[in-house]
Amino acid sequence: MVLLLLASIILYWISGVNYLLFHAIVEGFAIVVAALIYVLATNTYRHTKNDSFRFLGIAYLQVAILDFVHTLTYKGMGVFPGFGSDVPAQLWIAGRMLEAVSLALVPVLFRKKINQRLVWLGYGAATTAALVSIMVFPVFPVCFIEGIGLTPFKVISEYMIVVILLGGACLLHRHKEYYSLDLFNSVGLAMIVTALSELAFTLYTDVYGVTNMVGHMLKIVSYYYVYAGVLLEGIDKPYRLVAVELRDEAMQDPLTGLYNRRGLDELLRKQLGRVSRGRESLGMLMIDLDNFKHINDHYGHLVGDSILIQFADLLGKNVRKRDLAGRYGGDEFIVLLPNVDSEMVVAIKQRIEIAVQAWIGNDERLKRLGISIGTALLKSGQDVDESTLIKMADKSMYEAKREKKATPRAPFFFD
Repeated sequence: MVLLLLASIILYWISGVNYLLFHAIVEGFAIVVAALIYVLATNTYRHTKNDSFRFLGIAYLQVAILDFVHTLTYKGMGVFPGFGSDVPAQLWIAGRMLEAVSLALVPVLFRKKINQRLVWLGYGAATTAALVSIMVFPVFPVCFIEGIGLTPFKVISEYMIVVILLGGACLLHRHKEYYSLDLFNSVGLAMIVTALSELAFTLYTDVYGVTNMVGHMLKIVSYYYVYAGVLLEGIDKPYRLVAVELRDEAMQDPLTGLYNRRGLDELLRKQLGRVSRGRESLGMLMIDLDNFKHINDHYGHLVGDSILIQFADLLGKNVRKRDLAGRYGGDEFIVLLPNVDSEMVVAIKQRIEIAVQAWIGNDERLKRLGISIGTALLKSGQDVDESTLIKMADKSMYEAKREKKATPRAPFFFD
């Protein structure tokens, strides 16, 4: 906001020295922002999967085209000497109407699948029709008469744009729970400030006048909010999602979808920190599929992989939602059990064993398969590193392999 205020002061000074330069800077800023919205909306789509954001990008690119021509035809630019003050006013109305309708449609189209080809065709046709009707075949209604000022059509059009923008802001507010707070605030403010800008453009009689300058200053503020909301949403959020996806992929076992060894180690360090700070207890199950090599040797590794996937699914269904299951390596699995007591550790262990017995009994190929589960439990406040806890659970598992008793063993306790 400090930069925005400083920029406004500088632009105000420039408008007094050279209004044409002021106008070119303001419109140039708007054109660049609109083009960037398009670039980001299209290039980040594979991460955001946000069709309404891509729709807005296409719309703003067309608005940028109209604004660019508006800038070139402005009084004093000399690029199109045959045109007077009416043409840039007509192009302004066409661009603002296109922008207002697009912003108002965002809440309507949010989370809906949009045919981007139709959007391109529709907006391309609208932009072409506006340019042709204003610059080639002058049939667009007159908006400004030199020496007199704005025509009734121009003023009514500005009011229509204001109504459309305020209607879009109301729709946005009604569905605010669907948007991030930053995006909601920024786009909503952009609509309101743009509406105020249009009200300013209903009052001027001179294209270099004060109200014209105020309208353009408000346009800067409006585009700043579009930048802050839509543009940053397109940069920051998608790449934060990419970072999360990459982190999750690095922590996930590609076969079973459970945490891999790296993921388990990271989670275990965090859980042990909570235990040492006295926040909660922590249980661990170390699980080994007995005779799994027999499956691979007799049925092949594809079947073996299928068995591991099935077991991972079974494991996920028989632990609590907050428990953390992972494949530690090969046919060994670990389950971290936050905030448990000894009875709960035993209960979860037994639930897994019963589910495994039912699973084995329903598949002839699994008749030689077994399961050994070792247990360990840390009480709240105990300070043990991850390697020690894993060794204890691993030792308990190998004792279970040797004993193979039907009754569950009590978990290993740290004194």
